[in-house]
Amino acid sequence: MHTLSLTAGQQAVTIRSNTSGVTDWAATYFGHYWNASPTRDTIAGHCPVVTVIDGDHQAPTAMAHTHHAVFAREPIGYTPHLDNTVTAHTLTDPVIAFRYSPDEQHLQISSRQPLQPTARPGRPTRLATATTRFAREMMRARLIAAGWVLLHASAAVLPGGHTLLTLGDSGAGKTTTALTLASTGAELLANDCCFARPNTSGSLDLLPWPAAAAVGLGLLHALLLADSARAHLLTGELPHPTQDQRVTDALTTGHTGALTSASGRELKAHIWPAQLTRWFGLPLATMGTAAGILLPRIVSSPSAPARVNGDRSAEVTTSVFVTSDEERYPDLFGFTDGHNAGTPKARREVLQRLNRLPRRAVDLSYDQAANTRLLLALAASLQADDRFRSKASFVPPPWAGLE
Repeated sequence: MHTLSLTAGQQAVTIRSNTSGVTDWAATYFGHYWNASPTRDTIAGHCPVVTVIDGDHQAPTAMAHTHHAVFAREPIGYTPHLDNTVTAHTLTDPVIAFRYSPDEQHLQISSRQPLQPTARPGRPTRLATATTRFAREMMRARLIAAGWVLLHASAAVLPGGHTLLTLGDSGAGKTTTALTLASTGAELLANDCCFARPNTSGSLDLLPWPAAAAVGLGLLHALLLADSARAHLLTGELPHPTQDQRVTDALTTGHTGALTSASGRELKAHIWPAQLTRWFGLPLATMGTAAGILLPRIVSSPSAPARVNGDRSAEVTTSVFVTSDEERYPDLFGFTDGHNAGTPKARREVLQRLNRLPRRAVDLSYDQAANTRLLLALAASLQADDRFRSKASFVPPPWAGLE
Protein backbone atom coordinates (compact mmCIF):
# COMPACT_ATOMS: atom_id res chain seq x y z
CA MET A 1 0.00 0.00 0.00
CA HIS A 2 1.07 3.56 -0.70
CA THR A 3 0.60 5.70 2.41
CA LEU A 4 0.59 9.46 2.93
CA SER A 5 0.23 11.52 6.10
CA LEU A 6 -1.36 14.99 6.10
CA THR A 7 -0.75 17.31 9.06
CA ALA A 8 -2.13 20.77 9.83
CA GLY A 9 -2.62 22.52 13.15
CA GLN A 10 -1.21 19.49 15.00
CA GLN A 11 -3.93 17.30 13.49
CA ALA A 12 -3.34 14.42 11.09
CA VAL A 13 -5.16 12.34 8.47
CA THR A 14 -3.67 9.28 6.77
CA ILE A 15 -4.36 8.23 3.17
CA ARG A 16 -3.61 4.65 2.06
CA SER A 17 -4.09 3.32 -1.45
CA ASN A 18 -3.21 0.35 -3.59
CA THR A 19 -2.24 2.74 -6.38
CA SER A 20 0.37 5.48 -6.25
CA GLY A 21 -1.78 7.72 -8.44
CA VAL A 22 -4.05 8.47 -5.49
CA THR A 23 -1.34 9.32 -2.96
CA ASP A 24 0.77 11.14 -5.57
CA TRP A 25 -2.13 13.42 -6.39
CA ALA A 26 -2.91 14.00 -2.71
CA ALA A 27 0.73 14.96 -2.14
CA THR A 28 0.55 17.41 -5.06
CA TYR A 29 -2.77 18.88 -3.95
CA PHE A 30 -2.08 19.24 -0.23
CA GLY A 31 1.68 19.40 -0.12
CA HIS A 32 2.00 23.15 -0.64
CA TYR A 33 -0.38 24.02 2.23
CA TRP A 34 -0.69 21.00 4.53
CA ASN A 35 2.39 18.95 5.24
CA ALA A 36 2.02 15.83 3.08
CA SER A 37 4.67 13.17 3.58
CA PRO A 38 4.99 9.42 2.96
CA THR A 39 4.56 7.35 6.09
CA ARG A 40 4.45 3.72 7.19
CA ASP A 41 1.58 1.62 5.88
CA THR A 42 -0.50 1.34 9.03
CA ILE A 43 -4.02 2.12 10.14
CA ALA A 44 -3.05 2.10 13.80
CA GLY A 45 -3.16 5.28 15.86
CA HIS A 46 -5.71 7.94 16.70
CA CYS A 47 -5.96 9.89 13.45
CA PRO A 48 -8.60 9.35 10.77
CA VAL A 49 -7.69 7.04 7.89
CA VAL A 50 -8.86 6.98 4.28
CA THR A 51 -8.27 3.60 2.59
CA VAL A 52 -8.61 3.62 -1.20
CA ILE A 53 -8.80 0.53 -3.42
CA ASP A 54 -8.76 0.98 -7.19
CA GLY A 55 -10.19 -1.97 -9.12
CA ASP A 56 -11.61 -3.79 -6.08
CA HIS A 57 -13.69 -6.72 -7.32
CA GLN A 58 -15.19 -6.99 -3.82
CA ALA A 59 -16.40 -3.39 -3.81
CA PRO A 60 -20.15 -3.18 -3.16
CA THR A 61 -22.37 -2.54 -6.12
CA ALA A 62 -24.70 0.43 -6.37
CA MET A 63 -27.84 0.17 -4.28
CA ALA A 64 -30.89 2.25 -3.39
CA HIS A 65 -30.15 4.85 -0.70
CA THR A 66 -32.29 6.74 1.78
CA HIS A 67 -30.60 10.11 1.17
CA HIS A 68 -29.24 11.95 -1.85
CA ALA A 69 -26.94 14.95 -2.20
CA VAL A 70 -24.60 16.65 -4.63
CA PHE A 71 -21.03 16.76 -3.39
CA ALA A 72 -18.78 19.00 -5.52
CA ARG A 73 -21.07 18.48 -8.54
CA GLU A 74 -21.06 14.69 -7.99
CA PRO A 75 -24.54 13.17 -7.29
CA ILE A 76 -24.21 10.73 -4.41
CA GLY A 77 -26.68 8.45 -2.63
CA TYR A 78 -25.96 7.62 1.00
CA THR A 79 -27.51 5.72 3.91
CA PRO A 80 -26.82 6.09 7.67
CA HIS A 81 -27.14 2.71 9.44
CA LEU A 82 -28.15 1.72 12.97
CA ASP A 83 -24.55 0.84 13.86
CA ASN A 84 -23.57 4.47 13.00
CA THR A 85 -21.77 3.48 9.81
CA VAL A 86 -22.63 5.28 6.59
CA THR A 87 -22.48 3.76 3.11
CA ALA A 88 -22.64 5.71 -0.14
CA HIS A 89 -22.23 5.42 -3.91
CA THR A 90 -21.77 7.90 -6.70
CA LEU A 91 -24.75 7.98 -9.01
CA THR A 92 -22.64 8.24 -12.16
CA ASP A 93 -20.51 5.57 -13.84
CA PRO A 94 -18.03 4.25 -13.08
CA VAL A 95 -19.43 3.88 -9.57
CA ILE A 96 -17.30 4.83 -6.57
CA ALA A 97 -18.36 3.24 -3.26
CA PHE A 98 -17.84 4.62 0.25
CA ARG A 99 -18.14 3.17 3.75
CA TYR A 100 -17.46 5.24 6.85
CA SER A 101 -17.00 3.75 10.31
CA PRO A 102 -17.05 6.60 12.86
CA ASP A 103 -15.85 4.48 15.77
CA GLU A 104 -12.63 3.73 13.87
CA GLN A 105 -12.60 7.09 12.03
CA HIS A 106 -12.05 5.02 8.91
CA LEU A 107 -13.37 5.88 5.45
CA GLN A 108 -13.11 3.23 2.74
CA ILE A 109 -13.32 4.34 -0.90
CA SER A 110 -13.31 1.81 -3.71
CA SER A 111 -14.17 1.22 -7.33
CA ARG A 112 -14.82 -2.09 -9.04
CA GLN A 113 -13.60 -0.79 -12.38
CA PRO A 114 -9.95 0.34 -12.33
CA LEU A 115 -9.90 4.11 -12.74
CA GLN A 116 -6.17 4.72 -12.79
CA PRO A 117 -5.67 3.93 -16.51
CA THR A 118 -8.41 6.40 -17.42
CA ALA A 119 -6.51 9.41 -16.06
CA ARG A 120 -5.19 11.88 -18.61
CA PRO A 121 -1.62 13.07 -18.07
CA GLY A 122 -1.55 15.86 -15.52
CA ARG A 123 -5.10 15.23 -14.34
CA PRO A 124 -6.20 13.04 -11.40
CA THR A 125 -8.65 10.18 -11.70
CA ARG A 126 -12.13 10.52 -10.20
CA LEU A 127 -10.94 8.22 -7.43
CA ALA A 128 -7.97 10.46 -6.61
CA THR A 129 -10.20 13.54 -6.70
CA ALA A 130 -12.76 11.93 -4.39
CA THR A 131 -9.97 10.94 -2.02
CA THR A 132 -8.55 14.45 -1.70
CA ARG A 133 -11.99 15.95 -1.19
CA PHE A 134 -13.03 13.57 1.57
CA ALA A 135 -9.60 13.55 3.23
CA ARG A 136 -9.87 17.33 3.36
CA GLU A 137 -13.31 17.02 4.98
CA MET A 138 -11.89 14.66 7.60
CA MET A 139 -9.12 17.15 8.35
CA ARG A 140 -11.72 19.92 8.56
CA ALA A 141 -13.56 17.87 11.22
CA ARG A 142 -10.36 17.34 13.21
CA LEU A 143 -9.53 21.04 13.15
CA ILE A 144 -13.05 22.08 14.12
CA ALA A 145 -12.97 19.64 17.04
CA ALA A 146 -9.72 21.33 18.10
CA GLY A 147 -11.35 24.78 18.19
CA TRP A 148 -10.68 26.11 14.66
CA VAL A 149 -13.34 27.88 12.57
CA LEU A 150 -13.54 28.35 8.80
CA LEU A 151 -13.68 31.93 7.53
CA HIS A 152 -14.45 33.59 4.22
CA ALA A 153 -11.02 35.18 4.08
CA SER A 154 -7.82 35.61 2.16
CA ALA A 155 -4.55 35.97 4.02
CA ALA A 156 -1.04 37.08 3.11
CA VAL A 157 2.00 36.73 5.36
CA LEU A 158 4.07 39.89 4.99
CA PRO A 159 7.87 40.04 5.17
CA GLY A 160 8.65 40.05 8.87
CA GLY A 161 5.83 37.67 9.75
CA HIS A 162 2.75 39.91 10.13
CA THR A 163 -0.33 38.37 8.49
CA LEU A 164 -2.88 40.61 6.82
CA LEU A 165 -6.31 38.98 6.86
CA THR A 166 -8.87 40.09 4.26
CA LEU A 167 -12.53 39.39 4.94
CA GLY A 168 -15.59 39.59 2.73
CA ASP A 169 -18.19 37.78 0.67
CA SER A 170 -17.61 36.55 -2.87
CA GLY A 171 -16.69 39.43 -5.15
CA ALA A 172 -15.57 41.75 -2.35
CA GLY A 173 -11.92 41.71 -3.41
CA LYS A 174 -10.34 39.02 -1.21
CA THR A 175 -8.54 37.37 -4.13
CA THR A 176 -7.45 40.71 -5.59
CA THR A 177 -5.94 41.70 -2.23
CA ALA A 178 -4.22 38.39 -1.57
CA LEU A 179 -2.72 37.93 -5.04
CA THR A 180 -1.61 41.57 -5.21
CA LEU A 181 0.30 41.20 -1.95
CA ALA A 182 1.67 37.79 -2.95
CA SER A 183 2.89 39.28 -6.24
CA THR A 184 4.82 41.97 -4.35
CA GLY A 185 6.73 39.90 -1.79
CA ALA A 186 4.20 38.39 0.64
CA GLU A 187 3.45 34.68 1.05
CA LEU A 188 -0.05 33.59 0.10
CA LEU A 189 -1.78 31.70 2.91
CA ALA A 190 -5.33 31.78 1.51
CA ASN A 191 -7.20 33.34 -1.37
CA ASP A 192 -10.81 32.67 -0.33
CA CYS A 193 -11.09 30.62 2.89
CA CYS A 194 -8.87 29.90 5.88
CA PHE A 195 -9.05 28.49 9.39
CA ALA A 196 -8.68 30.70 12.47
CA ARG A 197 -8.30 29.94 16.19
CA PRO A 198 -7.66 32.25 19.17
CA ASN A 199 -4.14 32.10 20.57
CA THR A 200 -2.66 33.11 23.93
CA SER A 201 -1.30 36.40 22.58
CA GLY A 202 -4.79 37.80 22.01
CA SER A 203 -4.72 37.35 18.24
CA LEU A 204 -5.68 34.51 15.91
CA ASP A 205 -3.60 31.71 14.48
CA LEU A 206 -4.38 30.97 10.83
CA LEU A 207 -4.20 27.86 8.66
CA PRO A 208 -4.87 27.45 4.93
CA TRP A 209 -7.85 25.64 3.43
CA PRO A 210 -6.44 23.90 0.33
CA ALA A 211 -8.62 24.64 -2.68
CA ALA A 212 -8.32 25.81 -6.25
CA ALA A 213 -8.18 29.59 -6.63
CA ALA A 214 -10.81 31.22 -8.86
CA VAL A 215 -9.15 34.21 -10.55
CA GLY A 216 -10.73 36.58 -13.05
CA LEU A 217 -9.02 37.07 -16.41
CA GLY A 218 -8.70 40.80 -15.84
CA LEU A 219 -6.88 40.27 -12.56
CA LEU A 220 -4.55 37.70 -14.12
CA HIS A 221 -3.59 40.18 -16.82
CA ALA A 222 -3.30 43.10 -14.38
CA LEU A 223 -0.89 41.08 -12.23
CA LEU A 224 1.08 39.99 -15.33
CA LEU A 225 0.29 36.34 -14.67
CA ALA A 226 -1.78 35.53 -17.75
CA ASP A 227 1.21 35.01 -20.07
CA SER A 228 2.60 32.34 -17.77
CA ALA A 229 -0.74 30.55 -17.65
CA ARG A 230 -0.93 30.72 -21.45
CA ALA A 231 2.57 29.30 -21.84
CA HIS A 232 1.81 26.31 -19.59
CA LEU A 233 -1.49 25.58 -21.32
CA LEU A 234 0.13 25.78 -24.76
CA THR A 235 2.69 23.15 -23.72
CA GLY A 236 -0.19 20.72 -23.24
CA GLU A 237 -0.90 21.08 -19.54
CA LEU A 238 -4.55 20.51 -18.81
CA PRO A 239 -6.64 23.14 -17.05
CA HIS A 240 -8.61 22.47 -13.90
CA PRO A 241 -11.53 20.18 -14.84
CA THR A 242 -14.16 22.67 -13.60
CA GLN A 243 -12.73 25.57 -15.61
CA ASP A 244 -15.07 26.74 -18.36
CA GLN A 245 -13.71 26.02 -21.85
CA ARG A 246 -14.26 29.68 -22.77
CA VAL A 247 -11.78 30.67 -20.07
CA THR A 248 -9.21 28.19 -21.37
CA ASP A 249 -9.69 29.51 -24.90
CA ALA A 250 -9.31 33.10 -23.70
CA LEU A 251 -6.10 32.30 -21.86
CA THR A 252 -4.54 30.49 -24.80
CA THR A 253 -5.49 33.24 -27.28
CA GLY A 254 -4.50 36.16 -25.05
CA HIS A 255 -8.02 37.56 -24.58
CA THR A 256 -7.90 40.15 -21.78
CA GLY A 257 -11.53 41.11 -21.18
CA ALA A 258 -13.79 39.66 -18.52
CA LEU A 259 -16.01 36.73 -19.50
CA THR A 260 -19.49 36.16 -18.17
CA SER A 261 -21.96 33.30 -18.34
CA ALA A 262 -25.49 33.61 -19.70
CA SER A 263 -26.67 34.33 -16.14
CA GLY A 264 -24.17 37.19 -15.80
CA ARG A 265 -21.75 35.36 -13.50
CA GLU A 266 -18.08 36.09 -14.17
CA LEU A 267 -16.19 33.11 -15.58
CA LYS A 268 -12.81 32.69 -13.92
CA ALA A 269 -9.64 30.67 -14.27
CA HIS A 270 -9.38 27.83 -11.75
CA ILE A 271 -5.84 27.35 -10.46
CA TRP A 272 -4.71 24.46 -8.28
CA PRO A 273 -2.54 25.38 -5.23
CA ALA A 274 0.55 23.77 -6.78
CA GLN A 275 0.08 25.85 -9.93
CA LEU A 276 0.12 29.10 -7.97
CA THR A 277 3.77 28.38 -7.24
CA ARG A 278 4.77 26.46 -10.37
CA TRP A 279 3.03 28.72 -12.89
CA PHE A 280 3.26 32.09 -11.19
CA GLY A 281 6.09 31.76 -8.67
CA LEU A 282 3.83 32.82 -5.80
CA PRO A 283 5.20 31.63 -2.44
CA LEU A 284 2.66 29.83 -0.24
CA ALA A 285 2.55 30.01 3.56
CA THR A 286 1.50 27.11 5.79
CA MET A 287 0.51 29.18 8.86
CA GLY A 288 0.21 32.73 10.08
CA THR A 289 -0.90 34.97 12.94
CA ALA A 290 -3.40 37.74 12.19
CA ALA A 291 -1.98 41.22 12.84
CA GLY A 292 -4.50 43.32 10.92
CA ILE A 293 -7.68 43.09 8.88
CA LEU A 294 -8.86 44.61 5.60
CA LEU A 295 -12.52 44.74 4.61
CA PRO A 296 -12.38 45.48 0.86
CA ARG A 297 -15.06 46.45 -1.58
CA ILE A 298 -14.58 46.71 -5.35
CA VAL A 299 -16.23 49.97 -6.38
CA SER A 300 -18.53 49.98 -9.38
CA SER A 301 -17.45 53.31 -10.91
CA PRO A 302 -14.42 53.08 -13.23
CA SER A 303 -13.31 56.55 -12.10
CA ALA A 304 -13.53 55.87 -8.35
CA PRO A 305 -10.14 55.93 -6.57
CA ALA A 306 -8.57 53.19 -4.49
CA ARG A 307 -8.71 54.41 -0.92
CA VAL A 308 -9.21 53.72 2.75
CA ASN A 309 -12.89 54.47 3.35
CA GLY A 310 -13.28 55.83 6.85
CA ASP A 311 -17.00 56.41 6.29
CA ARG A 312 -17.71 52.72 5.83
CA SER A 313 -18.07 50.45 8.84
CA ALA A 314 -15.09 48.26 9.58
CA GLU A 315 -16.94 46.04 12.01
CA VAL A 316 -16.66 42.30 11.38
CA THR A 317 -19.99 40.45 11.45
CA THR A 318 -21.05 36.82 11.52
CA SER A 319 -21.18 36.86 7.70
CA VAL A 320 -17.44 36.13 7.86
CA PHE A 321 -18.16 32.48 8.66
CA VAL A 322 -18.75 29.85 5.99
CA THR A 323 -22.34 28.63 6.28
CA SER A 324 -23.89 25.29 5.39
CA ASP A 325 -26.03 26.64 2.55
CA GLU A 326 -22.92 28.01 0.83
CA GLU A 327 -21.15 24.66 0.91
CA ARG A 328 -20.41 22.57 -2.14
CA TYR A 329 -19.30 19.84 0.27
CA PRO A 330 -22.25 18.66 2.42
CA ASP A 331 -21.28 16.55 5.43
CA LEU A 332 -22.57 13.22 4.13
CA PHE A 333 -20.81 11.11 6.75
CA GLY A 334 -21.35 13.30 9.81
CA PHE A 335 -17.68 14.16 10.21
CA THR A 336 -18.35 17.53 11.90
CA ASP A 337 -21.64 16.73 13.67
CA GLY A 338 -23.28 19.70 11.96
CA HIS A 339 -20.56 22.24 12.81
CA ASN A 340 -18.97 22.52 9.39
CA ALA A 341 -17.54 26.03 10.04
CA GLY A 342 -16.78 25.67 13.75
CA THR A 343 -18.64 25.28 17.02
CA PRO A 344 -20.82 28.17 18.25
CA LYS A 345 -18.41 28.83 21.14
CA ALA A 346 -15.39 28.93 18.84
CA ARG A 347 -17.17 31.24 16.39
CA ARG A 348 -18.06 33.69 19.18
CA GLU A 349 -14.47 33.78 20.42
CA VAL A 350 -13.05 34.25 16.92
CA LEU A 351 -15.51 37.06 16.14
CA GLN A 352 -14.48 38.87 19.33
CA ARG A 353 -10.81 38.58 18.41
CA LEU A 354 -11.46 39.78 14.86
CA ASN A 355 -13.11 42.92 16.15
CA ARG A 356 -10.20 43.63 18.51
CA LEU A 357 -7.66 43.56 15.70
CA PRO A 358 -6.79 46.76 13.81
CA ARG A 359 -8.86 46.88 10.66
CA ARG A 360 -9.61 49.13 7.72
CA ALA A 361 -12.47 49.34 5.21
CA VAL A 362 -10.90 49.65 1.76
CA ASP A 363 -12.35 50.63 -1.61
CA LEU A 364 -10.51 48.92 -4.47
CA SER A 365 -10.64 50.48 -7.92
CA TYR A 366 -10.43 49.39 -11.55
CA ASP A 367 -6.84 50.69 -11.52
CA GLN A 368 -4.66 47.77 -10.40
CA ALA A 369 -1.59 50.00 -10.04
CA ALA A 370 -3.54 52.19 -7.60
CA ASN A 371 -4.75 49.10 -5.74
CA THR A 372 -1.17 47.91 -5.43
CA ARG A 373 0.01 51.25 -4.05
CA LEU A 374 -2.84 51.28 -1.54
CA LEU A 375 -2.24 47.73 -0.34
CA LEU A 376 1.52 48.22 -0.07
CA ALA A 377 0.93 51.38 1.96
CA LEU A 378 -1.34 49.49 4.33
CA ALA A 379 1.15 46.65 4.57
CA ALA A 380 3.92 49.12 5.38
CA SER A 381 1.82 50.79 8.05
CA LEU A 382 1.02 47.40 9.56
CA GLN A 383 4.73 46.61 9.69
CA ALA A 384 5.29 49.94 11.43
CA ASP A 385 2.55 48.78 13.78
CA ASP A 386 1.68 52.01 15.61
CA ARG A 387 -0.01 53.82 12.70
CA PHE A 388 -2.14 50.83 11.72
CA ARG A 389 -3.14 50.07 15.29
CA SER A 390 -3.94 53.70 16.09
CA LYS A 391 -7.60 54.56 16.62
CA ALA A 392 -6.98 57.75 14.63
CA SER A 393 -7.68 58.02 10.94
CA PHE A 394 -5.15 56.27 8.75
CA VAL A 395 -2.68 58.68 7.16
CA PRO A 396 -0.92 57.01 4.21
CA PRO A 397 2.63 57.83 3.23
CA PRO A 398 2.86 60.57 0.54
CA TRP A 399 4.02 58.19 -2.17
CA ALA A 400 0.93 56.03 -1.89
CA GLY A 401 -1.15 58.34 -4.10
CA LEU A 402 -4.33 57.85 -2.12
CA GLU A 403 -7.34 60.12 -2.01
